[in-house]
Amino acid sequence: MTRRYDRSGDAQFTWRGGDVSRTENLSDIVFALVLALAAVESVPRSFDELTGLWREALALAICFALIILIWYTHHHYFRRFGLQDRTVTALNSVLLLLVLAYIFPLKFMAVFVITLFTGGYESIAQIEAVLRLDQVKWLYLIYGGFLAGVYLVFAALHAHALARAVPLQLTARERAFTRGEIEFAGGVAGLTALVVALAFILPERIAPFSGVLFALTGLVGWVAGARAEASACKQEAAQG
Repeated sequence: MTRRYDRSGDAQFTWRGGDVSRTENLSDIVFALVLALAAVESVPRSFDELTGLWREALALAICFALIILIWYTHHHYFRRFGLQDRTVTALNSVLLLLVLAYIFPLKFMAVFVITLFTGGYESIAQIEAVLRLDQVKWLYLIYGGFLAGVYLVFAALHAHALARAVPLQLTARERAFTRGEIEFAGGVAGLTALVVALAFILPERIAPFSGVLFALTGLVGWVAGARAEASACKQEAAQG
């Protein structure tokens, strides 16, 4: 059965996507697979092992939230613009590959951080058996590379839509918020590059704390949204 969506849109866009395409169907399958990979864990063999999975559950919740955020952006892109050309297909394929690979360093980091800060490791030796201090910068590089790649593809997808603003009949507000999506995606990629750079530049004992900067992602989103709203209001005032 063909899936259909209400095309009334969201707060800033009229949705142009009609019936869900094969590209979107494939994408949803891949996102479901990624979530399944995040949940993969050996079946507990005792009640103690079962109750000990709470750390795994917290790590899974983090992975689930971050993947859903990526899916949400992906979903809105196709609903807002309804583009199905070769460029979109190629960029979407790259995005799905990156998301598939991203789940592995994401799950590793989530489990490690949750276990570390909830006292799951009983000694320094146990911690170093999982991740040594000199390996942290390389972990940030691997994790950051995939994360930045995902958002750079989103930036390219939105730039592609903006370049077709006339045939898509994008309003001034829609153009402003499309630019905002590009700024946000570029900002996340830039923030990730900063985290990785600091991890390599700072002294080894301090380098892991560069990851705290990922918390600024929300600020990047707020700034991009505020700039888009200001630009939209300015253009609407000029037209009115």
